[in-house]
Amino acid sequence: MIAGSLLGFVLILYMVTFVVRFSDVAVVRTFGKATEADVIREPGFYWKLPWPVQRVTQYDNRIQIATTPGEETPTRDGKNVIVTTTIAWRIDDPYVFSIRCGDLKTGEDNIETRVRNDQKTVIAQYDFGNLVSVDPDELKYDAMEGEILEAVSASAKTLYGIEVVSIGIQKLALPARITETVFDAMKKERQAEADRYTSEGKSRATQIKQEAASIAGTIQSFAHRKAAEIVAEGYRRAAEYNKTFSQDEELAMFLLEIQNLPKLLRERATLVLEANQRPFQQLQGGASSTAVGSVGQPAEDKNMSTGGSTPLPEIVKQD
Repeated sequence: MIAGSLLGFVLILYMVTFVVRFSDVAVVRTFGKATEADVIREPGFYWKLPWPVQRVTQYDNRIQIATTPGEETPTRDGKNVIVTTTIAWRIDDPYVFSIRCGDLKTGEDNIETRVRNDQKTVIAQYDFGNLVSVDPDELKYDAMEGEILEAVSASAKTLYGIEVVSIGIQKLALPARITETVFDAMKKERQAEADRYTSEGKSRATQIKQEAASIAGTIQSFAHRKAAEIVAEGYRRAAEYNKTFSQDEELAMFLLEIQNLPKLLRERATLVLEANQRPFQQLQGGASSTAVGSVGQPAEDKNMSTGGSTPLPEIVKQD
């Protein structure tokens, strides 16, 4: 009897009490109906009337994570992309959620539907380059996610009692049938940009060459003018020298011959020349002739230089 009484007490206690955990919220329905006052948000031990008078539904109030399936979405410039989105949400109004959704699975399906519809509207306002680009400044993921979150949050709270905490684009893909077309378009775009840079480079190179040619022409013109001035100065001085030399031609020839002799006899050499060959006639003596063998060698040494062989011809002064 004691055991039966304890069991009965436990059953009655179970029927008239319930516990709300710190991670849950509860909605108490009386004959299937509930009001805002029937929502319990604080954790603890509560009383209720036994079934079928009252029934308690508890919901996990922690943040839930949902991921939309990849769905093909067109961009503003007519390119289709497959976008997979991650949603973080939680129950904000348990009363509205209990009426419109009833359970977490239905709430997740409803919020995914809202996100898929709103993200199509938002992405349709952006170009493909805002999703795929080598330029970080051209990417607009943050702006897209912010607009989708703003569009979903208001309707989700009003319709389902759900607070959307964050929305992020998790994955981006291209449909298989248009991948090659998109890549070809991207290649053409990059090729056009490369051609533009090449054209600008060639134009700049031509400009630099023209500037260099202009500078070189200026320098050459200056050099030619300077050379002409030097030549004119040479002619002027030559005219002055010729004017002086013309006063005594014999003296002029003598000076030129004396000036050129050291250059001709710079290195030791043996010369066989006519006695009157210019300018070597200057080497001839006065009244008494001086025999010369090797240039710069006296006559008395000629036998030694020739090893006692036939003496060298003498160069004598002719009257």
